[in-house]
Amino acid sequence: MSDLLQRYLSARDEGKDIYFDANEIDDLLESFEESNDFTYYGEVLALGLKFHPSSTDLYLRQCKLYVYNEEYDSALALIETIALQGNQELDLLRLECYCALNQYEEVVTYTDNLRENECEYLEQIFEYTAPILNDLDMTAEAHDYISRGLKLYPDNMILKDEFCYVLEIEGDIDQAIRICNELIDKNPYSNDYWFSLGRLYSMTADFDKAIEAFDFALTCDDSDNELKILKAYCLYMNENYEKAIDVYNEIARNGNLIIDLKPLIAECYIKLEKFEKGYELLKEIIYNPDSNQGLYNYRYEAFTYINYVKCCIETERLKEAVATLKEAANLFPDNIRILSILALSYIENNEEEKALETTERLYQALENQDENNPEDYNTLLRAGQILYLRGEVDRALKYYRKIYEEKPNLPYLNLHLAMAYLSKGDMKKFGEHYKLTSPEELLEYFEISKTNMGKAGNVLYPTKHIPPEDLSKEYLRNKDNKN
Repeated sequence: MSDLLQRYLSARDEGKDIYFDANEIDDLLESFEESNDFTYYGEVLALGLKFHPSSTDLYLRQCKLYVYNEEYDSALALIETIALQGNQELDLLRLECYCALNQYEEVVTYTDNLRENECEYLEQIFEYTAPILNDLDMTAEAHDYISRGLKLYPDNMILKDEFCYVLEIEGDIDQAIRICNELIDKNPYSNDYWFSLGRLYSMTADFDKAIEAFDFALTCDDSDNELKILKAYCLYMNENYEKAIDVYNEIARNGNLIIDLKPLIAECYIKLEKFEKGYELLKEIIYNPDSNQGLYNYRYEAFTYINYVKCCIETERLKEAVATLKEAANLFPDNIRILSILALSYIENNEEEKALETTERLYQALENQDENNPEDYNTLLRAGQILYLRGEVDRALKYYRKIYEEKPNLPYLNLHLAMAYLSKGDMKKFGEHYKLTSPEELLEYFEISKTNMGKAGNVLYPTKHIPPEDLSKEYLRNKDNKN
């Protein structure tokens, strides 16, 4: 092949057309396909068709080139002109074009015609076409086509494997597990089947069975780092943090993935309350640029900063925690967890203006999210309390209503709403929310907040706590007080 290619390139450099017979052209094109190098494929094919315009094999190669270049309409047009009956390669190319052009009805019709004509390679037709439908994310079509194939060839391993994938995509995990177990019964030494089974069990949160399946997969092939990482994840989810760390360290010893594994190991240390070790790992990721040369740059992931701040707080590095929070809020301006933690830190430090500014950003971020943590709404509730005490009742109500839309059962929320509506003189809304407040919650609220209800016009508001010995003086100062 190298001699043929050298002859062609030499003539090409001289601007000449060199003659090759049809077999030589075909052999040269075959070598391009095998090496997956299509640099000269098109021009060599054009040269071959120039000298051998009636060669069916070369036209078949032209069809492959069209498909490779995603020129499916051109490929189909050429296939119609070739019109070979019983040519497996041509039929496979035709069906691939139909799939790529989203012409599933044509796929079914042509396959049915092959079946009616007792096609000898019909099983290979199903085996070739089903993965294409899956690769194109035509899940419903793949389900239908594979079902047709399994009716004819119920023991076909390729079709069952593809069907397992379809069921997984559709969310029918139990059925996918059943099919996967059938595949393992046929081939118990398949790393891929055991890996798939473990992944499926992990989706159902059955981590014990997932770990067991991964262990079987590793007996078949212990070189798969992706499998080991998923096993470590299941160990983590199963609260076997020490074992998860062992697996991560094993991966690191056998390769160069330690950079990518550091944040995962740090999470395990945090769960084990070994915050100093977690701090050291995460600090290197965030503040050492040379540490971010792995497959994935975790320096630009919000959870890395959140875990780092947690480690800083737990190791009493409070200034560093606040500085990192501020940096994280700039890097991830819409991240709800970071904004929530930052707002809480401002509230705890009595920095009301900064707290309210950050909480407003949190409010806007929550507007654009579907799933949120209850603690995020607790942050809004605390900000609403600040606004209420400052007399900004309308702004406080905006926060309270937002919380009520998503978390109506949040403790004390109905009480805060009731008091805010009472301040505005809306007795109807006050009554609605006050009725939803339990007596226990009401008593607990006043016990915690240690409030005394003062009366100023129609606005009721919590005031400073008055020691019992000063209650009489406070009463005498205020002429509006009544028994």
